[in-house]
Amino acid sequence: MGGLILIIPVVAFDIWLSLTTGRRTLQRWIGSRQRRPIVMAIGAGVILAVWLTFFVQYGWEKDERVLGFPIPRVFFLLHNQNWTRTTLPGAMSYLGGVADFLTGLAMPFIPFKVAEFIKAVKAELK
Repeated sequence: MGGLILIIPVVAFDIWLSLTTGRRTLQRWIGSRQRRPIVMAIGAGVILAVWLTFFVQYGWEKDERVLGFPIPRVFFLLHNQNWTRTTLPGAMSYLGGVADFLTGLAMPFIPFKVAEFIKAVKAELK
């Protein structure tokens, strides 16, 4: 259950980003009747979501690596020339996969959130 300490904030950030910036950005694009940015953002989100959930592997030493980002779901350890695979227990693996998938879906909206922040800071400085 200790994994929830990491999973819950990641999922909360993804939901917050989607409900704030994602919703405003999509409404703006729908209002301007531009279909191409909507399709590109959704397509990029789905591609990132699948890639982060199932294909991203990284390691911090030559004999250790993990699968999944930002929540590692599968751990690999090199022991006697063989890779040992360890997965998160039960529902934690599924929750980690959901968190990775939601992160991929929300990632295309991060540049828009940064732009909103810069715009707000410039308005405060004037």
